[in-house]
Amino acid sequence: MRSLFPVRSTESAQRGTEATIDQLIATGAAGTYGIDPIDGDAGFVRVGQTGRQIPIWTREKMRAYSVAAYRLNPMARAIIDTYVAFVVGNSGLTIHALDPQVQGVIDDFWDDPRVDLRHRQEEFFREHLIYGETLLQMLVGPTTGVCRINPLDPTRITDVELLNGNVLWPARVHISQMMSDDLVLSIAQVDDLTGLRDGQAVYWRSFKTLISDQRGDPFLGPILDDLESFDTVLNNLVDRTSLMRYMVWDVEVDGDQKMVEKFIRDRGGVHVPLSGSIEVHNKSVKWEPRFGEVGAAEDSITSGSLMTNIAGGAGLAKTWLAEPDGANRATSLTMAEPVRRRVGSVQNTWLHHQTELLRYVADQAVAAGRLPKTVTVETAPGAAAITMPTSRCIQVHGPEVAAADSEVTAAVLVQLAQSLTALTVAGVMSPAAARQATKKAWEQFVGIPYTPDLDTPDGSRADDLADLVEQAEQAGDLKVTLKL
Repeated sequence: MRSLFPVRSTESAQRGTEATIDQLIATGAAGTYGIDPIDGDAGFVRVGQTGRQIPIWTREKMRAYSVAAYRLNPMARAIIDTYVAFVVGNSGLTIHALDPQVQGVIDDFWDDPRVDLRHRQEEFFREHLIYGETLLQMLVGPTTGVCRINPLDPTRITDVELLNGNVLWPARVHISQMMSDDLVLSIAQVDDLTGLRDGQAVYWRSFKTLISDQRGDPFLGPILDDLESFDTVLNNLVDRTSLMRYMVWDVEVDGDQKMVEKFIRDRGGVHVPLSGSIEVHNKSVKWEPRFGEVGAAEDSITSGSLMTNIAGGAGLAKTWLAEPDGANRATSLTMAEPVRRRVGSVQNTWLHHQTELLRYVADQAVAAGRLPKTVTVETAPGAAAITMPTSRCIQVHGPEVAAADSEVTAAVLVQLAQSLTALTVAGVMSPAAARQATKKAWEQFVGIPYTPDLDTPDGSRADDLADLVEQAEQAGDLKVTLKL
């Protein structure tokens, strides 16, 4: 494939500029100085456009290159699959509602055989990374409020309208259709009058550069050219290695050209001697093998530099993608924390999208009368119950980005419990604050929602707690109790 963005010119490089004018136009960074690829007009702003939007032709090239890279480039596939494995994991996501009736509604949607989001998380998230957008047409029963989804290809989106020109309020999305006018769907958002989410489609846009960007960008966009360069270096090395396996013989004949030609005629040609054969000649003929340099050392340095740039742009440690023997355990652990935070931020984005989807489902059930508009939940035994909007009691949790050792997790929780007990007894911390700290610690270290029934004492020693934590991590939604 050709480079996605035009290569920086030598003159620009000498001036120390970050990009050429062609690159500024291709990325939309030039703003109103962009040039229309159809008629060449410059200095224009599209109707309804705000900020420095990426031109549609650039976005579609990025998406096409991203799809091709995932299908053909092993490094691109490794980056995407690594994020998918960490964000949704082999255990998937855990959905939880503080009210049992609400839990039943979201479970029915999540496990609906025609939806089956429990087992399709990897597919949806993988496409979201490659496209940078997800568009779901919501199919809602008019009387029951039961929801199903119809995924639409984001490349069919021709325009995104804003509500009152506010970049934070996408209102309608236009979808191209063959042989007919565009399909216009309202984007799900909270109605100010009813307080419920309503709309015909759920639209997620991620990895934007500016808050004014109206569309999402492919996750692999910044590193597509580096992935292609890395692939080119490796392919060239393989080709040269294959060519250099053929040995060339330099045969020197002592005499003029006529003697050289006579030697070739007498020998029967210039063919290479067969393996294991004997070639007889006198002192006037000298045979020497010739070998070519593969250039593996130079290519290794080049590919290593490209790999460093690719890994940094993807937010992953270089040793996670290749050359795992290039770093010791201490170095790998040091690099793990920044990577964990970057992967965790992507996971938080995806969990927010899934939470909003489930809250939309709950609001549709409220509108149909299947659920009450508010629910009353208990946060802790003996504490006052809290009344909240029905959709707000829904939580979505993902697997831990960095899997912690069960024994270490158990020991940390026990030490935290002892510290909180001491602070509470000393009057430094209130019991309510201690309960909040316990809940946050549980969700952070164990990775599953903290439910009120976990307040019941049932364990004591760290070894027992370690077994319970390990069971919870394996089951994903197993309810485990702590004695604090």
